[in-house]
Amino acid sequence: MKFQNTNIRNILNEALNYGGIIVDVRNREDFAVSHVPMAINLPLEDIQQGNISLPRGKVVILYCENGGKSAMAARILSEKGYKVINTVGGLKEYKGALTRPTKG
Repeated sequence: MKFQNTNIRNILNEALNYGGIIVDVRNREDFAVSHVPMAINLPLEDIQQGNISLPRGKVVILYCENGGKSAMAARILSEKGYKVINTVGGLKEYKGALTRPTKG
């Protein structure tokens, strides 16, 4: 099965256009430090082990730090029948605001 690629700078627009779910495939620790707004965390390792709890009717928009892990996750999820958009460039290319934990 195939999946689309888009530049990470388009991630929020793609999520809004498709009513999609933004999925960060980095590990939980990196996700906790900062992530794209509205993203959920589903580490690549969980996807590889088949621990996937994503709705099949939604477009899944994937990202990671550099683009490699999200491409692997995109291949796995598309083979399992998910509608997938992989973002190219990863967080290092993302120029938007990130969600960070509040200090208190």
